[in-house]
Amino acid sequence: SGMPMQAQRSPRRTASKLSDDADYALVPSSDGGDDGCKGDQGPSDDFEGCINIVKGHLVLSCMLVFVPIGFFVHIMEMAAPIVFGCNFLAIIPLAWLIGKFTEDVSASVGQTFGGLLNATMGNIVEMLLCIAGIRNNEIVVVQCTLLGSILSNLLLVLGTAFFVGGLYKSTQTYSQQGAATQCSLMAMTVFAIGLPTIYANILRQDSEFEHMVEVSRWSSIFLLCTYCAYLYFQLGTHRSLFEGEEGDDEEPPDLTPFTAAVLLAIATVVTTFSTDFLIHAIKGTVASWGVSKEFIGIIMLPIIGNAAEHYTAITVAVRDKMDLSLGVAAGSSCQMGLLVTPFTVLVGWAYGVEMTLDFHSFQLAVLLLAVFLATSILGNGESNWLEGLMLLIPYVIVALIYFFEGSGQDASLATLA
Repeated sequence: SGMPMQAQRSPRRTASKLSDDADYALVPSSDGGDDGCKGDQGPSDDFEGCINIVKGHLVLSCMLVFVPIGFFVHIMEMAAPIVFGCNFLAIIPLAWLIGKFTEDVSASVGQTFGGLLNATMGNIVEMLLCIAGIRNNEIVVVQCTLLGSILSNLLLVLGTAFFVGGLYKSTQTYSQQGAATQCSLMAMTVFAIGLPTIYANILRQDSEFEHMVEVSRWSSIFLLCTYCAYLYFQLGTHRSLFEGEEGDDEEPPDLTPFTAAVLLAIATVVTTFSTDFLIHAIKGTVASWGVSKEFIGIIMLPIIGNAAEHYTAITVAVRDKMDLSLGVAAGSSCQMGLLVTPFTVLVGWAYGVEMTLDFHSFQLAVLLLAVFLATSILGNGESNWLEGLMLLIPYVIVALIYFFEGSGQDASLATLA
């Protein structure tokens, strides 16, 4: 189970469920939904469900041990890299659990609302990371995380899915129109981030920077409106574009809606603390490891939120369900650009922090080239292993650039001269 893929995956999942309503409607009511008259049966089902979840992903379940360790090392004020490392490992399984619980909740709330819920909760880990970053005034890290998530989805996840899928089947096909819509939305994101960045770089006066903060905040509101329109397009008017032809063989939910909702809330709250501890430890980590903040933001932090999606995108690509795989990767990129980025700017507005759409010009160039490359590769509705490799190699190059950047004051690719 992945996370932001859902914007796409969920309508399909619920569609296949709701088509045979008679069977499906029984699930919530029989699982202890009748005000406790069958309460003895509900928990045992949920208990079995929890055991199923743990059995399904033993490695991730074992990684949950880092959650209490992460809390402990933060409270004991141990060295920053230890706090960073433990919380980094703790958030990966938490992100997977949030994705899983969201899926179980959305399976029972109907198609459209389920799609909305999945789309919103899909990138909750990135949102929490960005909120923690803004509260700790780590604007560079926040902007790098936003950019890094788009890059890792567009180049790393999609490239790996195409590459691994291509090894199993020489040519794979997917919905060309769905892919085209997502590429256009990504191009629009580049436009929205690009103009404030270029504007701020050309006119480097304080009064102009004030204007740019205003421009960013209003642009963000318009971007959020576009995202709502995109959701309506995807879940309402043009659902067929984003659905594969074959019926989807999704597994039934493991938990009752109520239990899943409670666990989802708990997991989200715990993740909030873990992300906060993680961001808090970045300064010390940068100093002791000698890597740049940008490397942590662009390469490392996106791994946390996207680990579950990487896994899902690759496994469905192996099963030759490229529409679903593309929904995970390209869908996540669209969400990062149109939902999480403007959301973060507005959070900065609420906290009185000058978080803007002014990303550094080098980062803008990386984003522009990545979107251009992805658009040219996704244009034909078919994929093979070579196309996957063409997406992966640029990602490795970007990672190398940021890795060798250094952590000195003057060596930064993210601060303006």
